[in-house]
Amino acid sequence: MKRGYKMKVAKAIDDSDALPSNDLFLSRLRWPITKDTLARLQALGKNTARFLTNELIARWINVTYNSYSRFYEGQLRLGLPVSRELIKTQEEIRAIAAGKLALTLYHIILRVTGIRISRNEIKYILIAELEAGNLRLTENVIVLTRKQLKTLIINRFKIPAYFFTGIFEEAGSRRILKETLKDQRLPSYFDSEIEENTHIGRRDYEIVYYRDYTEEGKEIKFRRLVSIEDVTSGDNRPAVILVPGFANNSNCYDLSVRQSMAKDMADSGFWVYLFDPRGMGINKGKFDPLYTVDTLIDFDLPTVLNFVHSRSREKPAVLVGHSMGGIIAENMVLNWNMRKHLNSFQDLTSEQKAYMNQILPPPDQAEENLRQVRAIISLGSPKFFNKMTHAFFPSVLWMNHLSRIFRLQHLPVKDALQFLMRIPVVSDVTQLVLNSDFGDLNFLMNPENHKGHKIFTKIYVDRALESVPLGLGFQFLKAIYNGEGFKRMDQSRFNYSSHLSYFPKDIPIFHFWGSKDPLAPPDNLQYSRHYPHGIKKIYHLESPKDAEKIEITDRRSQVIDFIVEGANHLDLLYGKQAEEIVYPLVKRIINETWGDWSYETASATDATEMAN
Repeated sequence: MKRGYKMKVAKAIDDSDALPSNDLFLSRLRWPITKDTLARLQALGKNTARFLTNELIARWINVTYNSYSRFYEGQLRLGLPVSRELIKTQEEIRAIAAGKLALTLYHIILRVTGIRISRNEIKYILIAELEAGNLRLTENVIVLTRKQLKTLIINRFKIPAYFFTGIFEEAGSRRILKETLKDQRLPSYFDSEIEENTHIGRRDYEIVYYRDYTEEGKEIKFRRLVSIEDVTSGDNRPAVILVPGFANNSNCYDLSVRQSMAKDMADSGFWVYLFDPRGMGINKGKFDPLYTVDTLIDFDLPTVLNFVHSRSREKPAVLVGHSMGGIIAENMVLNWNMRKHLNSFQDLTSEQKAYMNQILPPPDQAEENLRQVRAIISLGSPKFFNKMTHAFFPSVLWMNHLSRIFRLQHLPVKDALQFLMRIPVVSDVTQLVLNSDFGDLNFLMNPENHKGHKIFTKIYVDRALESVPLGLGFQFLKAIYNGEGFKRMDQSRFNYSSHLSYFPKDIPIFHFWGSKDPLAPPDNLQYSRHYPHGIKKIYHLESPKDAEKIEITDRRSQVIDFIVEGANHLDLLYGKQAEEIVYPLVKRIINETWGDWSYETASATDATEMAN
């Protein structure tokens, strides 16, 4: 990896700057103890506390989890009465999906033709087509294209061609055809509101609510936030899509009037779009316990990006993601570029390639999608997990068993914390724990970064935190357990983290890491060397002055990593370091990577490409 210069500002301290209380204390000691020795003793005490309260506990929980997992596997082998609610195999999922579609096709064929083909026969044909790769599961259902339905009718069901028109019409009305799903559901805006904040030092904002539909016909809602005074319809200002992290909705970017990356960006004249995963934020009520990160990568975020591109007359967007949001944004783009290289993969079997071929968009669509992304900025987005580094990781692994025992449909993250915060004494203890960092147990925030914001954690839990669907949670649990990187949950088992060399080298990437972040530690820097980009640099930021000295360029082929000293996972979004270091730097990156983009230059570029 090409290393950039390491920025550290040394603070010169003379006698007049020294702390009198420490000097007085040291001068009265009978034994000559230097400040350096005292610092070492303090560090030793901190490391000992971390070992006893964090690392030792992490090892113990890992041992108990592994032991119980082996016991549970033994239960299954012995045939003891254990709930199989949450351990469905791919074969079972395929059988359920095929059974549902078989019932619909049975009624369509009988209604249109009068021909009675048994439901089981249709089901077994569909399962065979799935196994052959001719059909695919989408969000645990099968949605057919016209071409696929026609092939089934002719080759498998042996139905005369003069019934085609009637069958297609009936299939469209029953919403099993991909082409009719989006044709019947037009994207639209359904509400808007004005938020006036000039009396408290902010601008006035317009918030517009949009609705669109994924390729598979699933409804997805999202918001646009702009400063009324700073943008004009059809201008050349940057478009930014903010993607929230694990167990978060889009309010994480607009937590309060003061703590709002979204409003800071709007104040800079950006068109800001707030993405909510299905079942969360403004998409609440559309809860799907089985959707995964792959669902967001394949369907939901592409739908919002395509909408923004189309509605803004083909303006590209900068993608900004915190935690899981960065994982979604990067791997979505990686997916599209993989389409070009799928046949050259040496570490995928022919079966895996065939499955990926079903998942990835067609080459022309993938190429068009890539042109819609101007840059990607990720904040604390991990490439892998090490379950031995923090007690949090083995603790959450237990959800794998607890969710089965209690038959949960989601991981009750928000429910649990809100319950604890409603009990008077327990609430105080909970907030005390969340606002302390004894033994480095705090995996979310550095309390030093949030002095004066004692109710920050309560606001965060109430406004931004969400409980997590099982599918989404289990994908992370698998990544934590094996430590091999982030993999797809489907049959391809594709490892995103080990294929970064296939990322498009003309889309710049900027990673922010917190030096105290156990969820996405700077160890993730090792993955940056695998990107194909020409420029790679690392910057260490201790103060706003460090950030100001960094030169951000508009070069396309660059991967830049920033390590924010003393920052924990949420400190990249909230608190002193976010406001003084991260926000200003992110806005500079957006402006520089946007460069001289305009509708005029974009039209000229398109004309040149068509001529060639």
